[in-house]
Amino acid sequence: MTTTAKDTIAEIANDLVAHCKSPNDNMIDHDAKIWDKHFAESWTSIEGDGKEYVGRDAVMAKYVEWEAGVVCHSCEVTGPFIGKNGFSVIFDLDMESKDGSWPRTTMQEIANYTIENGKIVREEFCYQANACDSGC
Repeated sequence: MTTTAKDTIAEIANDLVAHCKSPNDNMIDHDAKIWDKHFAESWTSIEGDGKEYVGRDAVMAKYVEWEAGVVCHSCEVTGPFIGKNGFSVIFDLDMESKDGSWPRTTMQEIANYTIENGKIVREEFCYQANACDSGC
């Protein structure tokens, strides 16, 4: 049986979703495992507000900042949804700020992952307009 690009995309997508659904106490250490396995060395991560982070160090700094300011009560994962050059995943988040600057809120976010040469080279997080008006 020949492995196609679509098979590779599906394998990476299913692995990432299984990873996101597995319990963890430290998001950075937990996600480092999937980064090592499936992400290109200098992948780009784009947030819904347009901020771009290039490479592992920049993404890790983003994670540290997020974990310092946010309590995530739950994160449900739906997908993956496979496409020609990548896949998408839906995250349903229940979260609040640690400092009280915005209240507990729920938010749905779609993550789009682009794959080249068997590695994720780009992730882009999209959310509904006005979803984060409370400050998330």
